[in-house]
Amino acid sequence: MSRWLARVVVLACVTVAGGLGSEALAQNREKAWEINPYVGSLSFGDVNGETAFKDTWDLGFRFGYNWTRHHEVEFGFFGASTSNGEGLDLNIDFLGGQVNYVYNIPMHRRDKIMGFGTVGVGLINVSSFGFVSDPELVGDTIVFSYNVGGGIRFFGGPRAGFRMDARYVKFSDQGVDVDYLEATVGMSIVLGGTY
Repeated sequence: MSRWLARVVVLACVTVAGGLGSEALAQNREKAWEINPYVGSLSFGDVNGETAFKDTWDLGFRFGYNWTRHHEVEFGFFGASTSNGEGLDLNIDFLGGQVNYVYNIPMHRRDKIMGFGTVGVGLINVSSFGFVSDPELVGDTIVFSYNVGGGIRFFGGPRAGFRMDARYVKFSDQGVDVDYLEATVGMSIVLGGTY
């Protein structure tokens, strides 16, 4: 895992170093689409002093539309799998979707570094299965979630860059409030738009 992480960091540094020294047009531009495939980690908080779910990783895909340079609406989908943290023989799959408002903050005069803040809502399908004595613990539920977070994009050119996000997500499952921190890394690919 550490070799994989080292390769991602080296790729990000090369992308940023190669792009910061050259002239480029604005990466975040009006009427542009952004595509963001990513990999991340989910760190769950404690519920009543006990770990509800074990920490895990997730895969996802976001796409957004910049109606202005600063304002963007973004749709995202993700999936993750974990197990119950209370010692039960229970596996849990998460499959979710989100819609977020993103406010972009230029941090470099040529927009090669773009910070952002985001807030949104979503739905998560929590699917649990396993061999337990209580059948109420097994099954599918769809829960409402909300999230808040931020991140940064480093562009190596006018169309592609490296993106890092951190989001706090909260939802309630069967009357139990669950929250987790999602940290992701991925690519940011910009299509179309006006300069």
